[in-house]
Amino acid sequence: MLRILFAEMNRSAKGPAIFIDRDGVINCRRPGDYVWEWSQFVFLPGIRTALKQLASLGLPMIVISNQAAVGKGLLDPARLKEITDKMQQALLEDGTPLAAAYYCTHRSDENCLCRKPKPGLLLEAASDFNIDLSRSIFIGDSETDVKAAQAAGSRPLLFGLGLQVSSDIADWKVKVPFATTAQALFLVAASCLGEKTLMGTRDRSSASFGQDK
Repeated sequence: MLRILFAEMNRSAKGPAIFIDRDGVINCRRPGDYVWEWSQFVFLPGIRTALKQLASLGLPMIVISNQAAVGKGLLDPARLKEITDKMQQALLEDGTPLAAAYYCTHRSDENCLCRKPKPGLLLEAASDFNIDLSRSIFIGDSETDVKAAQAAGSRPLLFGLGLQVSSDIADWKVKVPFATTAQALFLVAASCLGEKTLMGTRDRSSASFGQDK
């Protein structure tokens, strides 16, 4: 596991968080390939605005992602950290701070405890930032994201420009809220967090979650 912290670990009262997958949610996927360097990292249309709206809720936002290219020896951990640092820098220009990024760097055949759909990354982040997983959401675009959220006791939220509702919808998608556009993401996420959660955090500054201003 590779843990990249942008904020101090939280030791205050336990609260909710917004977990976010990376590839396919924050940046465009590269079909059949990985993001090797920053020049290949392309933000999804509208996602930077959506993330800024989510940041206004004052909750820690934490990236949760499988990055098996590291375990395969195709991507150096230092290069992954460099890409992550530049992603954070770009988002900070929008006024959108991330609290941390947690990556599983193992191959699928290594049977680790952190590779999604296992909940290891979420559990580690929850321990570091004193997060109430039952009040948190995980925004993802795949079955592994949904199952990881459910295994951790958090609520999954599917996001993707290609998501569609149909009569033959897969079992893992049943009853999972979704947003098909970045413009809709904030409203769906706020609904998933619930009115009580938002009211409880409205008066808390981002600093109370260890985030830098």
